[in-house]
Amino acid sequence: MKLNVEYLKYEIKPRYEENFPLDWEKFFRRRGKLFVEIGFGNGEFLVEMARRYPEKNFVGFELSITSMVKVQRKIHDFKLENVRVVMEDGRFALREFFGDESVETVVTNFPCPWPKKAHEERRITSGDFLDTLSVVLKPKGIFELVTDERWYAEEVHEKLTESGYFDVESILENPERPVETRYERKWKSQGKKIFLIRAYKKKKGDVERLLKGGMDLPHVLLQEDVKDRDVFSLEGRVFRKGDKVFVVKNTFKGKDSFLLKVISTDKDFQQQYFLILLRKKNGWLLKLDSVSNPYRTPAVKWSVRKLAEVLSSKEPAVSDHTVHHADD
Repeated sequence: MKLNVEYLKYEIKPRYEENFPLDWEKFFRRRGKLFVEIGFGNGEFLVEMARRYPEKNFVGFELSITSMVKVQRKIHDFKLENVRVVMEDGRFALREFFGDESVETVVTNFPCPWPKKAHEERRITSGDFLDTLSVVLKPKGIFELVTDERWYAEEVHEKLTESGYFDVESILENPERPVETRYERKWKSQGKKIFLIRAYKKKKGDVERLLKGGMDLPHVLLQEDVKDRDVFSLEGRVFRKGDKVFVVKNTFKGKDSFLLKVISTDKDFQQQYFLILLRKKNGWLLKLDSVSNPYRTPAVKWSVRKLAEVLSSKEPAVSDHTVHHADD
């Protein structure tokens, strides 16, 4: 039986792109105002908005594989050419994939409010998200957030106002919107309240992007001989430098090669990937394994350079930066 994957053509895979921010005109094959939804769920809102506003280009972000498949089936069924979807964290994507003042509207419908104090850094408006919004939104560009939690609506409204980047409307209760989600309709039918926060950009801030330069594969050639014990001694070690952190989780030995599983973090963005150490005629080559294909963030690039330095020094426990065991 032939598997029909025609509908999967709407997904963009930025990890395979060479330049950032992304060229959205290339993906849509046309110019158009950009509308971004962070966390599109089943895709109902994103698809219906794209149907109603065919002149605009819609980009949706989601972390669920199931949601990615479902939304693309809907896009394909309606034969829409003005929607693209990306399986990525929306906060990271908004900052890294869009140029300054390039987006008309950003919407997030019913994001998890993460009510516990210990989890507040997971809320969508945490970190540098508001700075990012102020940078990527066009002048007078719109940010909307819909929630069924009054306390959360009030918190978001307060943060937007205090940032100084936005003109923020009063919180709207049970607003009429051109498109409502099934979740929204269900809540209203049960007499529950929905809250909408809408803000207009008035001032541009500043944000530091992680994806700078090309997406070439970092690599270092080691002239020194490398022994098994040199590589195995790296396992479990954590390296820190400023906002960059990485740990060597596992090491695997092959014929004339080693594979290192690494987890790195840049601020709050985490990735897992593999480094490969290959024996060459003139030494050992340490490089990023292209199959795992992480974004070339500062932490990823540093992990290659730092491990090459440690292997060359033959003193893996000594570093000019803080080094700990993973279980410390």
